[in-house]
Amino acid sequence: MTTADDIFDQSQNNIQRLGLKEIPFTESPIDLESETLQRIFTGREAELRQVFNQFQSRERRRILVYGRIGIGKSAFLLEVLSVLRRKRPKMLTTYISLPANLDLATTALLAVAKEMDDDDWAQRYLYQLGIPTSKILKERSSEISASMGLGAKTSEKDLQPVTSQYPTVSLDILLERAQKKYPDGVVIAIDDLDKRNPSEVRQMMHDAQGMLKGDAWFMLTGHPMGITGDLLTSERGLFDLQLKLDELDQPTTYKMLINYLSSARIDNDCTDQGNPRCVLPFTPESAATFCRVSLGKPRLFNRLGNTVLSKAADLEVDLITPEILHEGLKAAAPTLRQQAALSVQEERVRALLMKRGEISDETITFEDLEALGVRSFSDILPLLERLEEADLAHQLDQEDVKAFAPIPLPSSEETEST
Repeated sequence: MTTADDIFDQSQNNIQRLGLKEIPFTESPIDLESETLQRIFTGREAELRQVFNQFQSRERRRILVYGRIGIGKSAFLLEVLSVLRRKRPKMLTTYISLPANLDLATTALLAVAKEMDDDDWAQRYLYQLGIPTSKILKERSSEISASMGLGAKTSEKDLQPVTSQYPTVSLDILLERAQKKYPDGVVIAIDDLDKRNPSEVRQMMHDAQGMLKGDAWFMLTGHPMGITGDLLTSERGLFDLQLKLDELDQPTTYKMLINYLSSARIDNDCTDQGNPRCVLPFTPESAATFCRVSLGKPRLFNRLGNTVLSKAADLEVDLITPEILHEGLKAAAPTLRQQAALSVQEERVRALLMKRGEISDETITFEDLEALGVRSFSDILPLLERLEEADLAHQLDQEDVKAFAPIPLPSSEETEST
């Protein structure tokens, strides 16, 4: 009888059959301290140069990194911070993903305080906010003994969580303390502004102008749909650099595939793009096809890569030929749909997109709109953007026209003969 342990061993063996220690593709941001980030990060040389030029200035700078969903903004941000940690050891670098229901000042304060684990003031502030610290902080009080007025009784009790009424003032105090230890300054990186709706982002940026022009470096990220251009227009003067990340070109994506595979390959860390061994277990043909289908979008690249390798392991093969790649990509479409949990209306738009092959405000017909129960293209635009967010569609680069196409994956409904 096959046991669960047997199944685990077989799964592990199937990955090793592909010459890999593990599946290297991941959607989650890689830890700043990990050497893996340095090994797999690929491209963006021009963008990195623009950012690092800002850090040659004596003045504190404010940088906005923006781009479409899944384009690699978080990975880019973490790569910048990773380099700064190596090159500027006297600079404090912090990273935080924008939490729900917090303003930018409190978010920045949390980011800095969490990195200052040896500072009692910072740790006390975290503890009072209800954030776990390395030790329990106590509040001491003394009572004079009633007996002849001599002696005192000291007692301790846990500090109670409180909400800071002046986070900007608290941040200024903490920055003063941090800069005594880190004379090259403090970098506060706040990721995922697009977690909030555009009106909230606009208000947050308005409220945080004084803080952003203060004594720290700031790096923020968001995508155009989430920030609706507010930070690129009304707050134009707030940022010293507004950096757009676009899709990676095919040679860069191919190099990225090599880097990912070499980070997990057994006894083969080849990184030469001209050497066919460097894309194993892919063949050069299947590797090129994989890179084309992933459209230069790092998140889609990782999602497809994970599915393709999992499918190859299930099939117990040792090489991903074009036929095996086809099977893996065919398995990806239902997986993406399942992860997306589309509404009925979103599914209707997806079905129309698959049927038409492309949808824009110029190509959609009155019959299409009527079938969807809407009046205009603008009514389905948020649904198309939702499909893009789920990696079920991608926006085409067309001037003055919003156009979308499906991700070029084989249909899961294909028969084996096709």
